[in-house]
Amino acid sequence: MNIAIITDTYFPDINGVTSSIHTLAIALRKRGHRVYVFVTSENISPIVRRVGKNPPVFRIPSIPMLLVRPYRTTMPYSFRLVQILKRLKIDIIHTQTEFSMGLVGLSSSMTLHLPIVHTYHTMLEDYTHYILGGKVKKIITPEVARKYSKSFCNVPTGLIVPTEKVKNALRDYGVKKPIYVIPTGIDVSPFNRSNFKEEEIQELKDKFGIRPNEKILLSLGRVAKEKSIDKVIEQVPAIRNKMPNVRLLIVGDGPALEDLKKQAANLGVSDKIIFAGAAPYAEIGKYYQLGDAFISCSTSETQGLTYYEAMAAGLPVIARNDDAVNELFKDGENARLFKHENEIADIVADIFKDPVTAERYSSNAEKTVASYSAETFASRVEEAYMNAISRHVREKAMRRSNVGKLHSSKKYSQTKLVPPEEDKHFLKKEEEVAKKTGSGKNPLIANARKAYHTANRYAQLIRVGRKVKARKAEEAANKQSEKKEQ
Repeated sequence: MNIAIITDTYFPDINGVTSSIHTLAIALRKRGHRVYVFVTSENISPIVRRVGKNPPVFRIPSIPMLLVRPYRTTMPYSFRLVQILKRLKIDIIHTQTEFSMGLVGLSSSMTLHLPIVHTYHTMLEDYTHYILGGKVKKIITPEVARKYSKSFCNVPTGLIVPTEKVKNALRDYGVKKPIYVIPTGIDVSPFNRSNFKEEEIQELKDKFGIRPNEKILLSLGRVAKEKSIDKVIEQVPAIRNKMPNVRLLIVGDGPALEDLKKQAANLGVSDKIIFAGAAPYAEIGKYYQLGDAFISCSTSETQGLTYYEAMAAGLPVIARNDDAVNELFKDGENARLFKHENEIADIVADIFKDPVTAERYSSNAEKTVASYSAETFASRVEEAYMNAISRHVREKAMRRSNVGKLHSSKKYSQTKLVPPEEDKHFLKKEEEVAKKTGSGKNPLIANARKAYHTANRYAQLIRVGRKVKARKAEEAANKQSEKKEQ
């Protein structure tokens, strides 16, 4: 298949959506498909530029988004993109965003009559506070986000979501389209400890001042309000009282970073927290090796890629009990789950005081994440593509057949369908075109003839079908009357 993945974010941006797209693109290419990624430009550019090879990446002209910085936006329709999709003979479009490029994907699929699959990555109702820094909370409300999600998600041929939690939410919104629950795959090899030498891990520890006798509780990812890192920091004093040698390492950058540093200072635990800042994506696997356990208090996750990465790195995971992780984690087996933050200190102490327990969580985590391979992910997405294409073909056939229903209605039962060759207005238009162009050939007229013959053919099929149905009904009635006479 020729597949177009259309997104608002891709490398060099580092986030879960970017990782998911790249993993999918590479895995699909290994399965023999041709995958093309279309994303907004990094700066103001007047033309569409091809900037990548594996997979091919096209940058679409865009401008900064005023409402949500630093993201960029583009026009909801791109004639140039349509031309490129047509030239590449795209079989299916896969959108990864509900805004900007997502709208471009929808308009392109309608223009080219292509099936379109959409992945709903983010629970938009949890992110309304980002619009103009939360200054329009009364206008852009979670309810507005839910309605917008419903409107957008009822357009594509099919939807992909990472968890049952997201599927149930979309159904509650009123989304009627087919929904496929496909957890994002992960290439576990970059996170395996065997990839790194002890010397380079120690060098990184020295960089952040991590001492040999210290246990590291790792938080890695975007530093934002919805990640609830502040809830973890609130528990650092209690963790210190139970385990004085434990420090919290926060790897990542984001809008909440300064607020978290102030919170740590106010609680008097700045010496127990390391703010490492953003890490290069190519070195993320090495940063996981710094941790002895991974922690997250977030309830806004739809796929939680960092959970998979931490498990692949062999780290015991401490997470909030939530529908988004219930399919991945089993409390006391491959992770520890908590309902309230007050439980965190006891859980951390239990894991770090007993090496055997920590090793059991680690081993079970590695076994669990092995079933979420990139190959399995691509295989399931490929199946969703095939289902979407099949559904698209059926819907297209149904729309064509509905042309004949015009003639089956009472209003038009006595109306005769006039061929273009007998339509005076049509013939007059044809003469005008012939005079102007010197030729009787015109695409509009050719399409009109084709439309008439198509409509007439379906109308004939309906009339024949009615006659057959009537004849069968008559034969059935005759047989019934014969039985009664006997």
